This record gives sequence, structure tokens and C-alpha cells, in this order.
Amino acid sequence: MNREVRPRKLALIHYTASPVTGGVESVMAEHARLLRAAGHDVRVVAGRGDAELVPELDSRHPEVEAVARRLARGDDAAPELEDLSGRIAERLRPLLADRDVVIAHNVLTMPFNVPLAAALAGEGGPLVAWTHDLAWVNPRYADYQRPGWPWSLLREAQPGVRYVTISRLRQREVTSLMGLAPAEVPVVPNGVDPAAFWGLGPVARDLARRADLEGADPLVLVPVRITRRKRLELALAAAACLLPAHPRLRMAISGPLGPHSADNIAHADDLMRQRSALRLDGVVHFLHEFAGPDGEHPVDDRTIAELYRMADLVLLPSESEGFGLPVLEAGLSRAPLVCADIPVLREVAGGGAWTFPAGCGGDAVAAAAERALASRAARLRRRTLNGYGWPAVLERIERVIEQVGRAG
Repeated sequence: MNREVRPRKLALIHYTASPVTGGVESVMAEHARLLRAAGHDVRVVAGRGDAELVPELDSRHPEVEAVARRLARGDDAAPELEDLSGRIAERLRPLLADRDVVIAHNVLTMPFNVPLAAALAGEGGPLVAWTHDLAWVNPRYADYQRPGWPWSLLREAQPGVRYVTISRLRQREVTSLMGLAPAEVPVVPNGVDPAAFWGLGPVARDLARRADLEGADPLVLVPVRITRRKRLELALAAAACLLPAHPRLRMAISGPLGPHSADNIAHADDLMRQRSALRLDGVVHFLHEFAGPDGEHPVDDRTIAELYRMADLVLLPSESEGFGLPVLEAGLSRAPLVCADIPVLREVAGGGAWTFPAGCGGDAVAAAAERALASRAARLRRRTLNGYGWPAVLERIERVIEQVGRAG
């Protein structure tokens, strides 16, 4: 956890906690997981699903649906709404009484459970309206865009409520509709779990942790054995050239020692000395160094495929190849390929690689790598990892919690 953020008692509220891929429910579930892992005490409250259950929170509850139908027809349904809102408030009080901050997902801006919105708005206390959608700017919800209470709950900023949006677009909509300043409405985007999306198994996850690959920016994969013809000294020289512009650079050389030459052990020792001389210890990792007690190489076929998916680019510094299978593997993983401009790699890559002249130095390899990293696909990937990976998003979630907690 961020040292500046102390553990909080939190409540996350939605109509349902049942997982829905890509829906509000899945985002809230990920928030709960991340916040718990960061040391917070998280209570999920919903009408159904894996949560503390209050049936009247469910947007499909018969009484809730009846009120929604009447509001859509223009009937304020005041007696039924006030009765239901009072019961919801009464049932929520013991669940929220010890919470430092309450975060309601999509409740205060969508018409699916207006009694719940009224109950939360009327209780006071630190409340965050996590806004994924906004009914008052969506023509699909025109039936609920009516003057007066209770429809105004969904368009007017409620006293003491901090509104948070998932995008700058939603921020502009909220501030325009509610008359709030942008500084009053933080943007905290939805996120993605790269390791889960890539399908990383326990071996790759453990190796990434031990080799400090998780926060790499960029991660350069060199998927070759340690033999002289692979020219790994060129990869090390390129890493030294790249490091000043990329202080979070990590290079993973995935192969074992070449099995057919006694000279490979001596060559590996030379590479280790070069790594130290270039001050690349902790930057360049020979993954055979992470072999288990039995000496078995830690990278099997599954793990190398996962490393390809993790990599920002693949580097082949070889001076000669008979075919160049990593070219195909890089293509299947969609990782940009940087390689020597030699006939066989030119043949297999078919113009799809960033190349450097055979016999060049590390600066030319680094220049080719920079061109690869500047491609649109590589930039989108890195923007996603740096800005929308859940660890980065968690920092922004905690910032909101800390601000609201202090204000409350």
C-alpha cells in the first residue's frame, strides 16, 4: 500500500455483486479485490451475489421495479418511494455504521433503484458516487429526465457527495449537468489485469517477480540460448544505450547455456562480467540464473510463450541463423521484433521487423529498438500498462478514498 494511505473501512454498494464480464459488477469486484490486497477492510453490499445482502438493493426487486415503472410514466410515486427508501436506509445503517467511506457504483446517476439513491443521499457521511453512466445525458433514459424530485436526484449534485467518473468524457458530462468544477470530479478509469489477460501461469508469475520484470518499461525479451553466435554481448551493449532514456528497462535472456560447447560456460562468465561493467546488474537478467535446486532451466515451452506476451519487444542479435523460429513466435505474440538484417531473418520476417545492420554496435541496435517502441501498437500497449493497469488505477482509487476520508 502507498505509505501515505492508511487502511480504511470501506463499503462498496451496487444493485448486484454477481460477476458480469466487462460490467460495473466486474469493476466493483476488482476494486474490492485490490483494496483488500492493499490492506483495507472492504464490505460489499448488494441486492444479490457474493455480498452482504439487502434484497431491496436489487434493481430487479419487485417493489423497486414497480417504483421505476411509475417514475418512467411521470408519477413521482412518493408514498411507495419514501417507504421503500426508509426501509433501505434502516437496513443499511448497521452495515455502514462503522465504515469510513461508502462508495456507490452507478447508483446516484442511473434510474435503476431511485429509492436506494434517495436513502444514500439522505444519510450523510462520506459518500462517493462512482459514475460509470449518466441517465440524464442518454436518450435511452428520456422517460426519467423530468423536472422535480425524485428525478432530480439523478441530475443534481447531492450535498456532501463526491462524484467520481471513469473517463474525461463522463467528467465533462457530470460537471456540465451538475454545475461542478472539474477539480471537484476526479477521473479514475477502469483498469485491466495484464497478467490475467496474458494468461500467466504460476511459473511465469513467480519468475517475473523474482527477476523484477513486473514493472519493466520496456521489457525486452531475448529468446535465445547462451552461445557466442547469438551475439548476446550486443544485446548488453544495446541495453546500456537504452537505459538512460528508459530507467525502468528490463531485459530477459530466456535461454539456457548452449549444450554443445564447453566454451559456453566461459562465454556466460564473460557476459556476466560485461553486465557488471556496464552497470546492468538488476537490469539484464539471464533467466538460467533462476534455476531451481535441481538445476532445471526455469523456462519451459508454456513459460516462454507467456514471456513473449509480456514483452514490449523481442530482440534477436544473432549474427547467423538457420531459420529463426523466434521470428514466428514474435509474430504470433504480436511483439515488435528487432533483429539483425541478415538474409534468413529477412526471409522469415518478410519486412515485418525493425532491423539493424549486421556487424553494427549497440547504438544501432538501440536505435532500431527505439523505432519499434515508437510504433502505434507498442505505444498503445505501453499506455495501457502504465495508465490502465490495475496497480496504477489503485493508486488513484486510494487517493480519492484518502481525500474523502479526511473531508469526512
